[in-house]
Parts: sequence; C-alpha cells; structure tokens
Amino acid sequence: MEYSAGFTSEGWFQNEINIVLPLKIKGLSKSEILERIIEQNLFQLRSESSIKKRFQMVYRRSETFNGELSKLYIDGSRLDQKALLLYSYLKCYRLPYEFFNEVILYNYRNSKLIIQNIDVEYFIERKEGESEKVAGWRPETKKRLRSSILMFFRESGMLKEEKVDTYQINPLHMSNQLKTYAKEQDPLLYLLCELR
Repeated sequence: MEYSAGFTSEGWFQNEINIVLPLKIKGLSKSEILERIIEQNLFQLRSESSIKKRFQMVYRRSETFNGELSKLYIDGSRLDQKALLLYSYLKCYRLPYEFFNEVILYNYRNSKLIIQNIDVEYFIERKEGESEKVAGWRPETKKRLRSSILMFFRESGMLKEEKVDTYQINPLHMSNQLKTYAKEQDPLLYLLCELR
C-alpha cells in the first residue's frame, strides 16, 4: 500500500456507508449504486461532482468489507459500526494504519495508555525520514494529516480526549458476534478490540 495524503479529505461517512452497503448486498453494481445515489441525492450534496467525489471514497472503504462483514455492519450495533468504520479507514490508508501499529498499539502494549499530540508529531517526522513521498508533502498537508488521523480514532472511541493535547487509549467495544468473527477471520479487526 502506497503512502497517500488522500485520507485528509475523508470524513467519517457513516451515513454514506449505511446507504452503500445495503445496495451492494442487493447485488447492484458500482455504477448502478452511483446512479441511484445521484438520482435520489441520497448523500444530500449540492452537486453531482461532489456526490461522485464522495462516492469514490465511500465505495473504496466499502470494498474492505466482505459479504459477512457487510451484514455484520448493517445488523450491528452503533459500536460495531464504529469499529468497522475505523477498520475500513485503516485498511485503505497506510499512514493511519502505521500510526495505529507504531504509536497506539505500541503505547498500549507498553502500559502507556495515552497519546499526546507530540506523539503524532514524532510519528510524522519519523515517516518523513523513511519516505521521500511523505517528506515532500507541504506543511499544510502534514497539518491536515495530524488532525485527520486523530479525528478518526476519536470518532471511533479508541481515543478519548482527557485534556488538551492528551488522549486516553481505549480498546473498542464490539458485540460478541463481531468479536468472534474478528478472532477467527481478521487479525486487524480483532486488534481493534483487544489491543494485545
């Protein structure tokens, strides 16, 4: 997976995923789903170009769900949905995935149950040293990277703000059904609830 700053334009997109997944399960093709979304303005956006742009991001993330995960998402609790939304984000974007492994998981396993903004800064600096692509990104892009990464982990409930610039790390709550699936089928998803 290549480094990409594309996730800085990503949003949580829970409503949009809630629209796309049932249509995929019904067997509609990508173009049929897009056509229906545009015709009925299901994303409630002002222009067709905005709908198409958002659809590309949402559809890409929906592709990380196989049929069983899609059903677990649709039938799942709000907490299951949050866990799966974070999962889809980590499956699509290398930098947030590495942040999860190298900072959140590392800190948690070493009994440091917090993340501070300085941890994000050090992580980005380290990636600049490892990748010319990351090093070449503009300062504004790197600033958006930091806020986007933190936003997704906060939205999911994995990071909870304790005080300014400090976040507590929490394993995600999942239903027993989703946890069983994760334990048997998907190590990354299982890590999100166990952090071990």
